[in-house]
Amino acid sequence: MEDLDEFKVPSLRNIALIGSYMHDGRFETLEEVIEHYNSGVQNNPNLDNRLTQGNNVRRLNLSDNDKQALVDFLHTLTDTEFITDEKYADPFIED
Repeated sequence: MEDLDEFKVPSLRNIALIGSYMHDGRFETLEEVIEHYNSGVQNNPNLDNRLTQGNNVRRLNLSDNDKQALVDFLHTLTDTEFITDEKYADPFIED
């Protein structure tokens, strides 16, 4: 059962527009997600081994400037032309 609890990860395109982040929607902002990985990950037997360091949780330990730079970068992945292009609009919404 190597693929237990695995799922396809969505694209980061327009990530700043999505909201309700994580598998259970517990975070509303990118800042909350980054802070979770920076300092809030809790040790658990099911924790991905990429988030562990020996028997301890691996933390990002980002500075406030680093966290803001990461948020700023994620915002650059927003494609305003894509989200306003009529050919990608919901065909079931009536004007």
